[in-house]
Amino acid sequence: MEPAQEESSQLEVMGGGQAGGYTSFTPGAGPSSASSAIRSRQPSVVYKVGIYGWRKRCVYLLILILMAIVIVNISLTIWILRVMNFTLSGMGKLRITSDGIKVDGEAEFLKSIYTAEIRSRRNRALQLQSSQNITLNARSNGLGNVTSRFVVGNRNLVSHNERFIVYDTRDNMLFYADQNEVKIGTEKLTFTGREGAVFDSAIQTPSIIAESGQSLSIESLTGKLNIEAPEGIQLRGGAGQITASCLTGLNFQSTQGKILLDSPRIELKNLPTGSAGTSNSQGVFELCTCENGRLFLAPPESGCQATVDLCT
Repeated sequence: MEPAQEESSQLEVMGGGQAGGYTSFTPGAGPSSASSAIRSRQPSVVYKVGIYGWRKRCVYLLILILMAIVIVNISLTIWILRVMNFTLSGMGKLRITSDGIKVDGEAEFLKSIYTAEIRSRRNRALQLQSSQNITLNARSNGLGNVTSRFVVGNRNLVSHNERFIVYDTRDNMLFYADQNEVKIGTEKLTFTGREGAVFDSAIQTPSIIAESGQSLSIESLTGKLNIEAPEGIQLRGGAGQITASCLTGLNFQSTQGKILLDSPRIELKNLPTGSAGTSNSQGVFELCTCENGRLFLAPPESGCQATVDLCT
């Protein structure tokens, strides 16, 4: 009796259609339940969401191309970092330190470089090379104008500044030059040229000495030669002779003192003879002078008798 009651209480009916599946029907539920069961068997509308067909294939192709570009960029970046030797402290032989930039080798600059100090490594020489010239400029702090310039050219060395000073390792001044004067701080200045030294204006020095074994010559080819000193002038030849020659006249003048010729032998050559006659057998003449200071010779027998044209 129990299985019969279960079959009468519930009846399962298989439904068909596009919806598919099973629909339960309970007897005695009423017409509303039957209509709802009929509506459930009607086909439903399905909306597809997403990209399908050729659009999906295009999206996949674009993603693939982007991935390839990203991989190529990453590979090139890694290759550049590897070749250029990029590190946290610098690039290649270029190192960035707390004191500045350190280059362990040669550096080439295509344009100007601005820096406060350039120095080489310890026990290494500093070389500056250029195919044209090397120009060093110093600018003022406020306006940025060039105040000093040092140019090393192909065949010249030019310096533009107000003062040019050269010191030695002990901070002793060796050379000083400005628009007013030039100073040489060495104890000895030597000119080794064959033509000597040429000065367009005056020169002031305490001593002029020739090299050992060489002659000293002071000449003025087209003008006058003046040698002046407030206390005295001393001409001395320690191992030779002193020669003074000129075209017209050689004047020795002392305004308050005297002219002293101190030598065991003094020769006055080519002096004219005052009167006709000859000297004795030993060739001795008298030395005579005119009122104007001109010297002449006279035979010892006739005395100092001058002709008319001798003292004029």
